[in-house]
Amino acid sequence: MVKVKEVGRLPVDLPGGLAWNPGVVLREDVFAFQILPGSRGDYAVLYARGAVVALADNVRSFELDVDYSNITGSQIAGGVYFFGGGEVAQYNLWSPCSHPTELCVPWIGVYDGTLRVLKVPSGSCANMNLTGVAYDGKLYYAVGGGNYPPYGPDGLIHLTGVVVLDKYFRIRGYGLIDVVDTAGNRLGMYRSGPKIYSGGWIYTLAYDVERRGALYLERVRFRPSPDLCQRTPSMRPEYVSTVAEDFDGSAAPALADDLSAAYWDGRHVKWRDARVEAPATPYIRIASGRLVVAYNDGGEFRVESPVKYRSRGMGFVDWTGAAIVFEGFGRGSKIYYVDLEL
Repeated sequence: MVKVKEVGRLPVDLPGGLAWNPGVVLREDVFAFQILPGSRGDYAVLYARGAVVALADNVRSFELDVDYSNITGSQIAGGVYFFGGGEVAQYNLWSPCSHPTELCVPWIGVYDGTLRVLKVPSGSCANMNLTGVAYDGKLYYAVGGGNYPPYGPDGLIHLTGVVVLDKYFRIRGYGLIDVVDTAGNRLGMYRSGPKIYSGGWIYTLAYDVERRGALYLERVRFRPSPDLCQRTPSMRPEYVSTVAEDFDGSAAPALADDLSAAYWDGRHVKWRDARVEAPATPYIRIASGRLVVAYNDGGEFRVESPVKYRSRGMGFVDWTGAAIVFEGFGRGSKIYYVDLEL
């Protein structure tokens, strides 16, 4: 049975509405989410026990149509919650690899009971914005997301970046994954979902940027890059299998521990033998071995799997199997924590 608990109220007005990118529930009253502040732009927002700031620099103002920061990926790996994306930080660029045409740099939130925000001093938002994290029992491999072609016309690097963290979340190395696999497929990995470490390989999903609907399972063995602002890939993804021919990239897919993939085809979320209707762009999660599907539609938040739940307002689900629902985005609007009891 679903349990609903009021956990607070918004202390400020937030412009716009929830974005499709991931939200994370760290505690009942501590969570992060992304908003679309009007017709364009984004903010990665942290709500913590009644206070609201924009990550990664704890900005306290939110303006219409401003592109400030985002949350492009999240995952629980080794019992640690990771989430992250990029920030347009033209006056505080912490990565020397950021390109002059974007002035956008990557960050990673790490929660193990204490929240840390790591400013990654390598890569840029075109290749190092987080998608997922693989864990080999000792090291965490935080994987970004780049899309073919490997370089933009202005020299922007689109190869997928990797940053390696130790158990103390100190950076121990970097790597760069090619955007063409061993089968010659031209890959997109931005918003490609979780990563799994198995048998010495990092497994990931990737979509074909030329064949619409094609979703692949790929794997790489980590090899470090020798320099901070790498331009040459140190790893080439090995094609494993074609997961789908009807993938809709509006919703980020999810990779399960058994390397099965959950994805949206534009109307239904599919995973193994399951087929869950989702007429609007859904949040797709696998929590406690169960498929979680939810979406926002016409002022109502709907959970379709593994239980049915409806609420006025807007919300998101996360990898713990919990949901956060906002009555609205005006100051004083109630916020609810929803335990789906998986």
